[in-house]
Amino acid sequence: RFKMKKKKYKLKKPFQLLLASLLFLLAFSFYQLIKNQFKQENPLVSIQVLNYEDLMLKYARENDIEEYLELLQAMMMQESGGQGNDPMQSSECEFNTQFEKKPNAINNPEYSIQVGIQYFAKCLKQANVTSIKDEKDIFLALQSYNYGIGYIKYVEQTDKQYTYQNAIAFSQKCKKEYNVSVYGDSKYVYHVLRYYTDTSLVDDWLELYR
Repeated sequence: RFKMKKKKYKLKKPFQLLLASLLFLLAFSFYQLIKNQFKQENPLVSIQVLNYEDLMLKYARENDIEEYLELLQAMMMQESGGQGNDPMQSSECEFNTQFEKKPNAINNPEYSIQVGIQYFAKCLKQANVTSIKDEKDIFLALQSYNYGIGYIKYVEQTDKQYTYQNAIAFSQKCKKEYNVSVYGDSKYVYHVLRYYTDTSLVDDWLELYR
């Protein structure tokens, strides 16, 4: 009797490549799922802003303000929508030492983020912000990002806390001092909070300062 030899079937090379590709895609998708399971993407900001999330988180951690990440995204949305080479519009900040201190002078997005976040961390500290729930001081820190730290000193000498009215008054004061027709955005706090996921902040601003 003749014994029939069992044929050994080998996967053809194209099929092997396809199988390897599918396994890689499956593994990559699983990795992304694990990586992003704690991220809560802000639906109110542009994809351009969201693309900077990892960089923003990096510098927020360096300045110990990572809990303010979504607020920083809202700020970038108001400043630039994530467009251009100076997405945080931070070229006039004191921490900008590489470019001229004039609007849009920074031509490196990562440096803009680094400088902007460092400056906002200083604003938070100067405004005595204790947490993201510290509304009035958050408002003061936000307006100071737009006006400069001088606004905090002005508030300390007047109402002792942020109000929309003293934001307007400070702008008018600076316009006279510097002989300019525009100085900052007196509604900057509201304009930022439109893009913040915790809508209670913008609701409270509207209730108190409209």
